[in-house]
Amino acid sequence: MKYLCYFGLVPVGCSRIGAAGVMKKSSLVLSEVVGDWIGSPPPIYHKLHKAMQDPDVSFGDFSDIISADPNLAARLLRIANSPFYGLDSHVETITHALSIVGIDQVTELALATVMVNQFRGIAKDLVNMQSFWMHSIACGLAARTIAQNMDERHLEPYYIAGMLHDVGSLIIYKEVPDKARGILDRCRSEGVPLSVAEEDVLGFNHAQVAAIIFTKWGLPKSLIEAVQFHHHPSKAEEYPLKAAIIHLADIIAYEMNLGTGGEPSIPELDPGAIQRVGLNRSFLTDIQDYVRDQVEEAVSIFYN
Repeated sequence: MKYLCYFGLVPVGCSRIGAAGVMKKSSLVLSEVVGDWIGSPPPIYHKLHKAMQDPDVSFGDFSDIISADPNLAARLLRIANSPFYGLDSHVETITHALSIVGIDQVTELALATVMVNQFRGIAKDLVNMQSFWMHSIACGLAARTIAQNMDERHLEPYYIAGMLHDVGSLIIYKEVPDKARGILDRCRSEGVPLSVAEEDVLGFNHAQVAAIIFTKWGLPKSLIEAVQFHHHPSKAEEYPLKAAIIHLADIIAYEMNLGTGGEPSIPELDPGAIQRVGLNRSFLTDIQDYVRDQVEEAVSIFYN
C-alpha cells in the first residue's frame, strides 16, 4: 500500500488559489456553482431539520415525515436491519428504526439518501455515478470503523461525513460541466490532484463548495469541517480528529480501489492525521476486511 503500509509520509500539497484578479473572476464562478444550492436544501431534510428545532416533537412526528417518502422509509428500514447494528430482532416500523438509529442520525441519513438522488443524470464522461458512490460509501464505512476503534459514541456521523465528503465535486460537474471536463483532463494527463486542478481553474475546490452549501443548510459544524478539510485535516480548527478520520478513510478507499471520487491517484497523506488517529498494521487490515464485507450491501441500500 503506497501510504498506509507503513505510512510513507508525503508532505501535503500547498493550495494554489490564484492572485487577486483570478479570485475576483473565480468568485463569479463560485456564485454560479453554489447559487441554486444554497437556498434549497432537499425538502425532506428541511422538514426533519425543522422538526428537530421543536421541543415538543415526537418519534411519531418524525415517523410521519419519513413515511411520506416511501423510498427514504424503505432505505431507513434496510439500514436499521443491516449488519451495522447487528440486531437479533427484525425492525419493521419507522418508529422502531428511529429508536435504534436516533433522530440526529436519521436526519443525516435522510440527507445522504436524498443527495444520492439529486445527482442522477450527470454526464457519464464526467463521472461514473456508481463508482463515485462506491468510493464515497467505502470512505464512510472506513471512517465508521476507525471511529469505533477510537471509542467514539456516535458512529453514524462519521459514516455520513465519509459519504458526503466529495459531494462538492458532483455540484461542480452538474453546474459547470465544461470547466469540470478541463479539470479532469488535466488530472488525467498531468496527474495533478483534483483539488489543486480545481483551484487552478476555478479558484476554489470541491471541499470548499460543499462546506459553503452545508453551512447555509445548517448542518453540524463537525460534519462541515470534516468535509471541508478532508484533504488537509491539520487545518481544521474545531474538529481536527473527525477531519483526520475522513482523510484517512478516503485514502483507504482509494488504496482498496473501491470506486473513485475523481482523483487521478491516491491522495497525499497528511502526516498529522496518522499521529492524531494512531493506526497500526493490524487495525488497517481489520478496516479493509470490514469495508470489503459491507460495501456492496451498503451501495445497494443507498444507490440502487
